[in-house]
Amino acid sequence: MAVEPVLTFATEGILTKLTSLVSHEISLAWGFKAELGKLNESLSILQDFLGGAAEKAQDGGKPVEGWVKKLKDIADEADDVLEEINYEFLRRRVELHNHMGKKVLNFLSASNPILFRQKMGHRIRKISASLADLKSEASYIGLIAKKKDATPQRIREDRETNAFISKDEIIIGRKDVVSDIVTTLTNSNMNQENLSVMAIAGMPGLGKTTLAKSVYNEGAIDVYFNKKLWVCVSNTFNVNSILTAMLELLSGKVATTSQQALLTNLREELSGKRYFLVLDDVWNEESEKWERLKSCLSKLNSAPGSKIIVTTRSGIVASLTETLPRPKLDLLSTDECWSILKHAACSDGSSDIERIGREIAKNCEGLPLMAQVLGGILHSKKTPAEWSEVKDNRIWDLPKTEDRIMSVLKLSFDNLESPALKQCFSYCSAFMKDDEMERDDLIQLWMAQGFLHPSSETSNLEMEDIESVSEIGSMMRDFHKIEDIATPIIVPDGSSGKLRTLFSNVEALLGNMLLWFKALRVLKLYGAHIKELPISIGKLKHLRYLDISRTGIKRLPNSIGKLYNVQTLRATTAILKNFQKTCKT
Repeated sequence: MAVEPVLTFATEGILTKLTSLVSHEISLAWGFKAELGKLNESLSILQDFLGGAAEKAQDGGKPVEGWVKKLKDIADEADDVLEEINYEFLRRRVELHNHMGKKVLNFLSASNPILFRQKMGHRIRKISASLADLKSEASYIGLIAKKKDATPQRIREDRETNAFISKDEIIIGRKDVVSDIVTTLTNSNMNQENLSVMAIAGMPGLGKTTLAKSVYNEGAIDVYFNKKLWVCVSNTFNVNSILTAMLELLSGKVATTSQQALLTNLREELSGKRYFLVLDDVWNEESEKWERLKSCLSKLNSAPGSKIIVTTRSGIVASLTETLPRPKLDLLSTDECWSILKHAACSDGSSDIERIGREIAKNCEGLPLMAQVLGGILHSKKTPAEWSEVKDNRIWDLPKTEDRIMSVLKLSFDNLESPALKQCFSYCSAFMKDDEMERDDLIQLWMAQGFLHPSSETSNLEMEDIESVSEIGSMMRDFHKIEDIATPIIVPDGSSGKLRTLFSNVEALLGNMLLWFKALRVLKLYGAHIKELPISIGKLKHLRYLDISRTGIKRLPNSIGKLYNVQTLRATTAILKNFQKTCKT
């Protein structure tokens, strides 16, 4: 069950806020100290049940799954209450600053501190009662409290995921294949009249992309070809998208998407030049689409001898595209898998660990990706006993190789010690496959959701751990199944009132409809065809992230000044008028 790490961090995140809130002057100002202290104690007790809940859920316990879901709902409600208390504290601080001369406030107003304290106190007591019921239910369904080790282990640094090979990355068992491919591609006597295509095909985890990267970075390729390009195609095989990606690599920018303009600009870049194009991760099995792409490429007036490499899992795709002999990718030997695993694990090579490691390498079934992922898991495990736990894991009982690979990737996810990392990783499942995510933007989104907290030891965000999310993502490069490994958390079950992240470029979602999404932390309107934000946006008390980039918005409503929790406002290409004045309103 993938829900446990998500809920674990949700609860821990609230506990972090509670700890701060109880000790903060706000607790004394509003008189919530007793209620928050009791809530803190209840959440701490129930958090200890999550470890046992995860074990039982893996055995198919539906009652346990329901219990965890209830805890998640209660935790979300507690989170919203704490956010409202914090928002009111910020609002009153601003209000008092703006009304220094006013000594009388409307006693019956919605912001009256006594009325607010009564309302919040009632909600906190209701949450505590629900937690007490949940504790009783835990005993009834046989859950046992288990303390978790809260010390996160460091994971090695991020590895490169682009077409270039990092210094720390080793390629084992493919030297001869790389040499043969390069020789074929640079053979001036082979298929000079037409654009030639070589397909690298094989099962997941065989190292198709890594092999293509190795070829791409060979010196002989740079000498023979005038230009080289790398395009990740993935599920959607769109001719114009591929042409656009090519032009962007060659010229640095694309001003148009019409096919005529794309071909004209590409022809200027490639006319009379021999180029090498890698189309990575191709899934399209429709011959018509491939023929349309070939027809476009044939009009570029490039020099004879240009070549394409296509990487694919599909034998149909390979047969459809290839004009050159297909390279054979053999499974790696156990020794070769052990070399990759040992390098990734940074093992000291002690006799006991090497013996266990070689047994694990046998289970890699000759797949370099599996060896790489397992090495990453073992990197933080330093004793023979810890290595034996991986060796004896029941994932090896699965019959299908691909099922094993996915289970190994799931094991890698589970071995992220910090619940924060699991939460950050799960959040990425909201993005479309092969979406490019700007690093700083992604971190800002994580911050908006409250996933990042200061370390108790260093008081700094644990960015080393955050970087390791990218590491596991790169290990999963050939699978694109984050949603199979970590439960997506963007769209919650239930009403829209619980939605915390909304990505939309639809104008109809604005206006009074924003009031449906009162719990929003993230509102991303990138590229939406809108010219103004509704006044109702000021009602989104919890909003921390707002992106109006590439919209027609030129002025923000005065109500934007009521968004006291906003951490990030992204407005790329937007020219905002009276911005500072609006924010001060």
